[in-house]
Amino acid sequence: MDGPLLTPEWRDAFRRSKRWVLHGGHDDCRTPFAASRVTWFSERWWETDAMPESNRPITIDGSKGEGGGQVLRTSLSLSMLTGRPFRIVKLRQNRSKPGLRPQHLAAAQAAAALCGAEIQGGEVGSRELMFTPGANIPGDLTVDIGTAGATALVLQTLQLPIALRAEGPALVRLDGGTFNDKAPSFPFVATTWRDYLAMMGLSVSLTMPRAGFYPRGGGRLDAWIEPGTPKAITLLDRPPLSKITGIAATCALSGRSIAERLRDQALRRLADRGLSAEIETVEMPGRSPGAVLSLSAHHGPVASTFVALGRRGVPSEQVADEAVDELLAFEDSAGAVDLHSADQILLPLALAEGRSAYSVAAVDEHLRTNIATIAAFLDRPITIEPPTDTRAARVVIDGSRHHG
Repeated sequence: MDGPLLTPEWRDAFRRSKRWVLHGGHDDCRTPFAASRVTWFSERWWETDAMPESNRPITIDGSKGEGGGQVLRTSLSLSMLTGRPFRIVKLRQNRSKPGLRPQHLAAAQAAAALCGAEIQGGEVGSRELMFTPGANIPGDLTVDIGTAGATALVLQTLQLPIALRAEGPALVRLDGGTFNDKAPSFPFVATTWRDYLAMMGLSVSLTMPRAGFYPRGGGRLDAWIEPGTPKAITLLDRPPLSKITGIAATCALSGRSIAERLRDQALRRLADRGLSAEIETVEMPGRSPGAVLSLSAHHGPVASTFVALGRRGVPSEQVADEAVDELLAFEDSAGAVDLHSADQILLPLALAEGRSAYSVAAVDEHLRTNIATIAAFLDRPITIEPPTDTRAARVVIDGSRHHG
């Protein structure tokens, strides 16, 4: 994992002028991650208007599938890459706070700034959004979400369009939340997500100059994105476990006892299963109080990372148990790809030439939702092969067809 502090090379890069600066609102923002149980996967829940295909807007029902912000983020990425405009209706309709939240709006505004797009319905709370992309992908970008909204999700929206279309390396600076209970936290994107991108031939370097925990936020994630084209991969069998590493960290809290309790409980739990680990205790820079335990199970070229965040009134030992339970559940499963990564690696593989296939620890609505959203933009068959008595479920992407 890249360190949380800036290297001299990064400091030099940051001295360059930025071409775009965005500032979000300051509402409370957490992205719900619970999967909807709506039966919809076999349905076509998008339509296209009658006009030439390149200009034909795609209309997507945002209440279908997982029903959260994932449909918007994937649609933004694919719209920038294909040039197809889209309209999402019923955005996050079934959430406790329906419509656009600040981090979703920040992703849409960042995408618009990146490619010169036009947005209609771009307000917090809006349940409908129209996005008409432009052709410009200038690269460097600064985005201030303005809340503790997940910087990682905004980064994932922008990474592929920049990698595939920018003329050279690009620096993306994101201010907001770097540790989010309902979205990827920095340790996950800095290890697992980057490891999978590297397998596909895509290079992203990450630093976290300061941490940002909910509800205060104030964190910063900096990403250096290199140009590249994803390549197909096959990952059906998980390589043997080589080691477990971790970080027990606190931010803006007095004393080291919390981090030490997180570490010691994780070591006890893992030892009960005959597993050892190297867990470092760290005090992170930042203004928002928080604590976190991150555990990474190293299997071949990928370290699958599981993160648990401290919460007021919850003992450190219970927090540690949450991270350990996720890691052990993954180790006990048959899939090569962890639950959280299964949908996140789908889009780059759908853009790769050739056939890709990977086995998954579990199939959830995030994965199904991403498959359906990709199908609205690309002629790229993606199927889920159900598990059998001898193997895990598999995701298969047929890369022999041209993109839509």
